[in-house]
Amino acid sequence: MIEWKGIEEMVMDPEKRFGIRVGGYGAKTPEQKFGLLFGAIYVGIGVVGFAFTGFDNLVLVSEDRLLGIFLLNPFHNIVHILVGGVVLLGALVLSPSGTEGINIGVGGFYLLAAVLGYLGYLDLVNVRHHFDPDNFLHLFSSLAILLFGGGLLRAMQGQRANV
Repeated sequence: MIEWKGIEEMVMDPEKRFGIRVGGYGAKTPEQKFGLLFGAIYVGIGVVGFAFTGFDNLVLVSEDRLLGIFLLNPFHNIVHILVGGVVLLGALVLSPSGTEGINIGVGGFYLLAAVLGYLGYLDLVNVRHHFDPDNFLHLFSSLAILLFGGGLLRAMQGQRANV
């Protein structure tokens, strides 16, 4: 049988309902600052990518390149905007621990993207197999966000997380 919790459950703030503390507008931790930087860069790369690819042929394998190095298609740009936006919003809205969680998740996502790209399974976003520059960018991005945004650097120094 379904138990009715009452109206107070419906209007409860997210901190009590989901157990996630929402951050304020105070000083940002290094992980939040890195999240802001990382997210802004990836949203910017996604937006600038549309200048090279346009908006048609969403998943077409093309020779459009950013900086003459990184292959792009519109779907690749959309993925960069979405992932960068998630990191950016996490750094702006969530608590330091919540931001670290988002950063670790995105770091794992980009690590998976590097492995799948190396194996040749990312044709949908126009990433070629083996030593494609995008695979190295994804690997570097995952290591950077895990090291600086996931609290790994702070933990190696013996410091505790701000909750």
